[in-house]
Amino acid sequence: MSNTPKKPFHSLLIEGLNYGLMVFLAGGIGYWGISLMGGFIQKRFGKEESMPVSALEAPAAVKADSEAKPPAGGTGALASVTQASGSVNETGKQVYNTVCIACHQPTGLGLPNMFPPLAGTDWVNAAEPDRLIRIVLHGLMGPIKINKEPFTSAAPLMPPQGAALSDEQIAGVLTYVRQSFGNKSSAVSAAEVKAVREAEKSRATMWTSDELDKSFPLN
Repeated sequence: MSNTPKKPFHSLLIEGLNYGLMVFLAGGIGYWGISLMGGFIQKRFGKEESMPVSALEAPAAVKADSEAKPPAGGTGALASVTQASGSVNETGKQVYNTVCIACHQPTGLGLPNMFPPLAGTDWVNAAEPDRLIRIVLHGLMGPIKINKEPFTSAAPLMPPQGAALSDEQIAGVLTYVRQSFGNKSSAVSAAEVKAVREAEKSRATMWTSDELDKSFPLN
């Protein structure tokens, strides 16, 4: 008979929760890793290997031309979401329904204790979109406050999208978010996204809330 002492129940519970969180994060990061890998393969070998956008995620009217090149500044599966209607807001809606909806939900209210809301928040409705552009380009990790209140999350991580989305797509989705879910903030232009992408081109790590608060404080 083994003399190994049994672990207390609370220790086993904590280990189980930690394991579940690791699996959850690994799955999410793996998904975005596949998307970024698709972009690398496309750039390396010069072939369009776009992954089709699920009919459950994107409007049926969005059709990717299998021979079209991805828009400048974006690569991978999400480059197939194009500005077909000529409307930056429509482009943003398409990107939101493909990339953002699972976490932030169709209502923009997010999921309690998991993914933060976008509706009526100080982050989204800041006078300038500098913070939002940087978050989409490079990602965000660590604790945050929403409307000056701590937002508790079991997975405080947003993966970077700069390699997967073009300047036009990022401008579109941020404009859509800033003008939807009851928000009434100004639009974001592709030129603004391009300028931030260029200014932060050497950055290789995700942003933290503390960093953003120092350089781009909220009103």
